[in-house]
Amino acid sequence: MSPSHQRAQVLSLYRQILRLSRTWNAASGSASETKKERTYIRDEAKKLFREHKNETSEEKIKEFIREGETRLGLAQHYGTPYPRLMNIPQNVLPFKGSPKFKKDKRVMQQATPIYLKSYSKSGTPGTGSGEESS
Repeated sequence: MSPSHQRAQVLSLYRQILRLSRTWNAASGSASETKKERTYIRDEAKKLFREHKNETSEEKIKEFIREGETRLGLAQHYGTPYPRLMNIPQNVLPFKGSPKFKKDKRVMQQATPIYLKSYSKSGTPGTGSGEESS
């Protein structure tokens, strides 16, 4: 895929998200809740797009586009702009930083859904590792 095509995809996704933020209505119907959720959508999009604006890796850009499209679809489907929680895989303890838990950390990172990849700078949700997930 050419860089200009990827750029067009990214800009299109950004416009879709901003358009959604202007037309969003909270499930509760409350005007204050609607305003709060619209602001969240707009601010979250701006933050994540600016954070990754200098990315040059085609694979990472494709991954970010897929994440954005997934989050957009989930928000529209479930009527909530906030990320859905993930399930911790069975037989895995939250990562504690010890070398013996490296396998568990890897399993947690692999189990993290696409829509949560950029959500938390603290790494995989539930790990408490303070490291950015790869």
